[in-house]
Amino acid sequence: MNTEVLSKLVITKVHSVSTLYNPEGTKARRTDRSRWAVVIKYEGETVYTAAGKRYLSDLNHIMILPKSSTYEWQCTSSGHFLTVEFESEQTFPELMAFSVKNGEKILKMLKELEYKRNLKDPLIEMESIRDVYSIIMAIAQTESRAYMPTDKQAKIAAANEYISQNYGKKITNDGLAEIVGLSTVYFRKLFAEIMGVSPISYARQIRIEKAKEMLKSDYGTLSDMALSLGYANLYDFSRDFKKHTGTSPSKYEGR
Repeated sequence: MNTEVLSKLVITKVHSVSTLYNPEGTKARRTDRSRWAVVIKYEGETVYTAAGKRYLSDLNHIMILPKSSTYEWQCTSSGHFLTVEFESEQTFPELMAFSVKNGEKILKMLKELEYKRNLKDPLIEMESIRDVYSIIMAIAQTESRAYMPTDKQAKIAAANEYISQNYGKKITNDGLAEIVGLSTVYFRKLFAEIMGVSPISYARQIRIEKAKEMLKSDYGTLSDMALSLGYANLYDFSRDFKKHTGTSPSKYEGR
């Protein structure tokens, strides 16, 4: 859920990147937060409370505080923390807590951003937005990967890569199974278990998402697009597109 919300964030401005210190016992309440923030308590500990839930904040437990969220926090162990405050129109009522193994890496990225902002580079606003996206992605990837057993994910990784790079070609279960060195039956079962859809359905989803991007650009005719996406003809492309989006390619918003 967290990664789905974060994937839709459109960051318009980074307000501040600050290193601060809290002594033990410091506490406060925040109601209807006015902007987003990423907080890493890299010394000591802080506990956030919201909607009856408690969240630990330390080096390997990073908090993302969404715009419109309401919560209380209390420093339970003195130390420094680093926070980046940024603007986005998206809102979300719940706190986001991420358990990470690479807290030092995230901290380094934040400190580098803080340092660059102190230099007052002419492009710092653009660089800040880019860097905050990178930081959030590094945090969110920890959660998204946690849902996939590492050993199983590794078994289908080559198939995922092939689909992403060859969506315009004919893709078959037998061909994908051969790429990863598994029987077709076991590969299909494993892929569906991890990805939630069959390999062919996943490939079709990739094509449709790519089609949406193409439709928002000056790409050419719909027939050209269908062939580029690996469809035999415009009819098959239009059928699949309408099945997944509820509208035809010619009527899709952005065309």
